[in-house]
Amino acid sequence: MNLKAGVTYVPSPDAIESRLGEETVILHIGSGTYFGLDAVGTVVWEQLGKTDGMTPPAICDQVRAVFTDAPDTVDSEVTSFLEELVEHGLIQQA
Repeated sequence: MNLKAGVTYVPSPDAIESRLGEETVILHIGSGTYFGLDAVGTVVWEQLGKTDGMTPPAICDQVRAVFTDAPDTVDSEVTSFLEELVEHGLIQQA
């Protein structure tokens, strides 16, 4: 799945999260599936929930701002992660 350019994404109302230190656990109510996010995934998730949505490039910018030593592949990795979140119904278009 490809993310749509210029589209903002927000957490799905079917996703309930709980923060555990630097990590986050998300429950998708519809499927009953739990997902665990590491520190980078948690930053992405927090950015999605802070506003009325963010575009993938804006989220990548935020990740680079928090993790100043992020590799050059951060944009493609964050984009792939966002695509997985959409695929599992955890985020949706705003």
